[in-house]
Amino acid sequence: MGKILIIDDDTYICKQLEACLKKQGFRVITAFTANNGIKALKKGGVGFVLCDYRLPDADGLEVFTRIKKIDPLLPVAFMTAYADVRTAVKMIRAGAVDYVTKPFLPEEILKLIKKVLDKGLESQAAFEQRFVKGVGSAINNVLNHVEMVAPTNLNVLIVGETGSGKEFIARAIHYQSQRKDKPFVALDCGALPGELANSELFGHVKGAFTGAIKDKAGCFEAAGGGTLFMDEIGNLSHENQVRLLRTLQEKTISRIGDNKRIKVDVRIIAATNEDLINDVRSRVFREDLYHRINGFKISLPPLRDRKDDIFEFARRFMNNANAEFQKNIVDFDERVKKIFLTYPWPGNIRELENVVNRCVLLAQGKLITEDTMPEEIRFHEKGDDDSESPEKAYQLPASLKQAAMAAEREAIILALQETGYNKTKTAHLLKVDRKTLYNKMREYSIKIS
Repeated sequence: MGKILIIDDDTYICKQLEACLKKQGFRVITAFTANNGIKALKKGGVGFVLCDYRLPDADGLEVFTRIKKIDPLLPVAFMTAYADVRTAVKMIRAGAVDYVTKPFLPEEILKLIKKVLDKGLESQAAFEQRFVKGVGSAINNVLNHVEMVAPTNLNVLIVGETGSGKEFIARAIHYQSQRKDKPFVALDCGALPGELANSELFGHVKGAFTGAIKDKAGCFEAAGGGTLFMDEIGNLSHENQVRLLRTLQEKTISRIGDNKRIKVDVRIIAATNEDLINDVRSRVFREDLYHRINGFKISLPPLRDRKDDIFEFARRFMNNANAEFQKNIVDFDERVKKIFLTYPWPGNIRELENVVNRCVLLAQGKLITEDTMPEEIRFHEKGDDDSESPEKAYQLPASLKQAAMAAEREAIILALQETGYNKTKTAHLLKVDRKTLYNKMREYSIKIS
C-alpha cells in the first residue's frame, strides 16, 4: 500500500493520527486544506486518503470529485461530525469506501484502514464467519431467495439502501453457487468516471490511451468462471451500458484498443439503491439492459425494518470490536437497547457497525451505556424532527453529579460557539489543555463540525 494522505484543518487530529499510523508501520503525509491535499496527491505514491468532510476551502463532495479525477480507484474515507451521517451516506453512494465520526479514537481509523486493505482478499470461510444471517421474517425471505437462485446461472439484481448489506448478499449467492471455487470480483460503478469504466470492465492494451503503459485485464476477465458484482450499476454511462449489454448478449469482450474477441463466462450480480424502473422510464437506463441484469430481483430491507436483527448485528460487531480493541464488553444496557430499536439508522448496517465500534472503545465497564453513544442517536426519539437540536433535548439531571456534568457540557458547547469551534482557542478559553478538551468532548459526545 502507498502512503496515507490525511486532509484535515485540525492540526491536532493530523498529528495524532500521523503518530499512531506511523507506529503501525504506515507512511503518512498530512495536509490542512483541500488544495494542499490535492497537490500532495498529484505528487504520487498515495494509496489511501482520509479526508475531513468540512474544510476551509472546500466541502467533501468537491474534494472527492477532484481526487477521483486524479486517481479514480483510490480509496477515500471521510471524517465527519455525527450530524453529517446522512451526508456521509451520500458520499458512500458516490464511491467513498467508508466514514468515521468525530470525535474518534485512532483505533477506529486503524480498523477502517485494515477493513479496506482486507477487502477483496476474503475467503469463503472468512466470509461465512463474518456473515450475520439474522432471524427476522424480512431477512429470512431474502435468504430463501438466495438459496433458490444461487445454484442457477440467472443474473441477479439486488435493490436496497446504501449500507444495507447488498455485497454480503451477493457473496452469499456466489458461495452457494456452482461458481464458488472461482473468483468473486466486486466493482463499484459509482466510483468510476465514465471514461475509465470501459477499461475497468473490459481491460485495455498498451498504448490504447494516455496512461495505458501496459496491457491490463478487466473485471470480466478477472472474474472468469465466477461472479462479477457490479455495485451501483445505475451510475454507468449510456456508452458503457451499450457495451455491457453487448457483452451479456454475446458473452465476449474486447479490450480497449484491440479488436480481438475474448470469450467470457461470468455471472452478473448487480446492485442499486436507485429506482431503476424510473430510470428506464426516463431513458437514463436502458430497458434492454435492465431486463438482462434483472433475471431475478432481490429486495433487501433497510435495518429500520429489521428490528429483530438489530442486536444480532450489534452483538457480532461488539465481539469483533472486543477482539480488535482488546476490550471485554459483554452486553448493552437497557437504555441503549431501547435507543437502538427506535433510531431509524439512515446509514443502515454500516452505521450500526461504526456506532458499536465507537461504543466499545469508549465503554468503561462491562456494559455499553448511553453516555458512549453519539448525541444525535442518544437524543433521538421516534417521530422527532431530525432538525431538533440535541442541546434542546438534553434532559434534566437526576443527581448532583449529573447536574455538574450537564453544566460542564454546556460550558464547553458555549465556549466552542464563542470561538467559532476553534479547538485551540476553546481550550485556552476554558483554561485546559487540548487533550483534556478532547477527552471531555468525547465523554459528553459533543460533535466537532
